[in-house]
Amino acid sequence: MTKEEQIKIINDAIIQTKTSLKPLGYNLLFWGILIISMSLFHYFFPELVQFSNYSALVYWVAIPVIGMVYTINYNIKTGHKTGYETQLGRVVKIIWATFGLSWLLHVAISVIKGINAPTLEILFSLAIALVMTGLIIKFKNITIGGLLLLAFVVYNHVSPGLNFLLMNVYGIAFGMLIPGISLYTFKETK
Repeated sequence: MTKEEQIKIINDAIIQTKTSLKPLGYNLLFWGILIISMSLFHYFFPELVQFSNYSALVYWVAIPVIGMVYTINYNIKTGHKTGYETQLGRVVKIIWATFGLSWLLHVAISVIKGINAPTLEILFSLAIALVMTGLIIKFKNITIGGLLLLAFVVYNHVSPGLNFLLMNVYGIAFGMLIPGISLYTFKETK
C-alpha cells in the first residue's frame, strides 16, 4: 500500500466520523439553544428564577439534567440506527461524557462551597471539550468555537464583572451554537 493510499484511508475515516457525528452537531445545537434560552430567561425574569434561596440552583440543575437524559436517549437511538461506531466517534463520546461528569462536579462543588454560579469553570471545561473534539475530528469550526470560548473565559478572568448570564449567552453562541450549525449541516466532500 502506498503512502497516498494510507493517507486516503485515514482521510476517509475522518470524513466518515464527521458524517457519523452529525448527531454531535444536533447536540451542540440543542445545548446551545437550551443554555442561551435559560440564560436569557433568567436575565430578563430574575424574579421568576430567584424566588427562593435554592430556586436558581434547581433551575440550573433540573433543566440541564432533563436535557442530559434527552440527549443521552437521542444519542443511543441514533447509534442504534447507524449500527456502527468508529474509534474516533468513541473517543469523542468519552470526551463529552467526561465533560458531563465535570459539569456535575462543578455544580456539586459550588453547592458545597456556597458559590453562586460556577459559570467560568463550566465554560472552561466546555471549551476544552470543544477544542479536543474539533482537533480529533479535524473540524476547524468546532476547534475555533472552542478557542473563542476559551479566549472568552480568559478575558472574563482578566476583566471580571460581566454578568454571568450574558457571559453564557455570548460564550455558548460562539462556542456551541455556531459550530453546531456548521457540523449539523456538514456535507461529505471527496
